Amino acid sequence: MTSKLLRKIHIYLSLICFSFLFFFCFTGITLNHPKLFSGDIVSVQENISVADNTPSTIQSTLALEGIELSQTQLSQLLETGELEMASPGRRSDLYYDESMHNIELMNTDYGFIVMLNELHQNRHTPEIWTFISDAVAGIIMLIGISGIWLSLKQKRQRKLYLYLLTSSVSALILLV
Repeated sequence: MTSKLLRKIHIYLSLICFSFLFFFCFTGITLNHPKLFSGDIVSVQENISVADNTPSTIQSTLALEGIELSQTQLSQLLETGELEMASPGRRSDLYYDESMHNIELMNTDYGFIVMLNELHQNRHTPEIWTFISDAVAGIIMLIGISGIWLSLKQKRQRKLYLYLLTSSVSALILLV
């Protein structure tokens, strides 16, 4: 592979992944220092009256509140009386009281930084986010490999680059 082609690959992959790399670096810092980036947690509790205890009535009543449940989620709510729905940075807890024809809804918003951190950790994320994260991780590895390859092609600086690379790998091994 020619140096010119390798440089183009390195540059274009770097440009494509810059925002994701910046995101993962920033959230790495926020995960390492949670006290510096803690925000206010906002919880809102709401009681929802249900006309009768039929699954279709419960489903439609919740839909009016903007809550769409799958059949599995509805079954869990009816069987156990509770259901937790999570997304990055947010939780919704439903508690169903059959005798009172009532559903208690507790929405909790943990804030923007928690949402970013949970995206970083792939916690409560959709499958597409996992796919994107894995693809970006692979591309970032290619950026690193192409950067090493480009640096080792320079004969004058090769010894220094090998020393830095060896030091970096050794430091990682010692820390792990």
